[in-house]
Amino acid sequence: MRLFIAINFNQETKERLQILSDELRTASSRGRYCLPENFHLTLAFLGECDAKQTAAAKAAMDTAVFDPFDIQINHIGRFKRNSGDIWWVGVCENKTLFELHHTLVTGLKENGLAVEKREFNPHITLGREVFTNAQPRQIDPFGETVSRIDLMKSEHIDGKLIYTSIYRRGKWTNPIIIEPYNPAWEIEFERIRTFLRPHISDLIVEIHHVGSTSVPGLSAKPIIDFDIEIESMDMFPQLKERLGELGFQHEGDYGITGREAFKPTLPDDFMQYHMYVCPSDSTEFERHLQFKNTLCANPQMANEYGELKMSLAKKHGSDIDAYIEGKTPFIRSVLGIC
Repeated sequence: MRLFIAINFNQETKERLQILSDELRTASSRGRYCLPENFHLTLAFLGECDAKQTAAAKAAMDTAVFDPFDIQINHIGRFKRNSGDIWWVGVCENKTLFELHHTLVTGLKENGLAVEKREFNPHITLGREVFTNAQPRQIDPFGETVSRIDLMKSEHIDGKLIYTSIYRRGKWTNPIIIEPYNPAWEIEFERIRTFLRPHISDLIVEIHHVGSTSVPGLSAKPIIDFDIEIESMDMFPQLKERLGELGFQHEGDYGITGREAFKPTLPDDFMQYHMYVCPSDSTEFERHLQFKNTLCANPQMANEYGELKMSLAKKHGSDIDAYIEGKTPFIRSVLGIC
């Protein structure tokens, strides 16, 4: 796989970047411009990696523990090329960003991966092979809070460059909150299901409420998790396109085979949710249902899990990775995984 480690941006930032890209396109006679969903800031380029090297990259990311920090985009620049210039937007000087890059590079080297020796020049590419009379300039600053980094896979599918995340590390911008069970969670899931089903019913098997909010009596983060079940991955391309038309962007599998993540790009009035698409024979999907059904049938076990989550949230604050790792032994025991 062709891999790189990057900072991805929220929808608002991508829309601001798209405006700058459109302005550049208008002022240019020729060029190849990045798709808005592909805007990112590269922290480390890894190139072609086998399974061993991919595992090493994940191990290096595990060492890069950082608190959420703000970045500001404030200027447009270019790298001159005879075949047409590379145009990009740059960020304000940021000590935390450079420290994160240094930690990652050090970890990658310690794990046996070769890293480009060029000086780190943090930027977001707008276009390549661009011919224009436009000039580099300062712009009104905008930005966001960076809380996570992604290991990204780059591939060409049907002539289109696609980036998907296969691993993610970081922290939440706010503390992890665990709330007592709320019956409204099931009602909210049904609202989401009722909205989605008429648009995709011909492509799917069912929409399943999973995760802690689906277990009566279980304390949980107030975030609805649900799986859209499809017969096989043969149905996925068509469903992906349909969900895209509804305003849901494919985020990749985050390194978990058999579970494709989507996120909304348009505002809605639902409570926060996580959407996944899984084929019927997915091991991950089967585990989601098994875990839910086991806890539903064992209230005492569900209560133990709720108490564990509350203690982990209190201990780890906003460190979502540490929180998830703390839950893993309990989850594996419920699923009977050694």
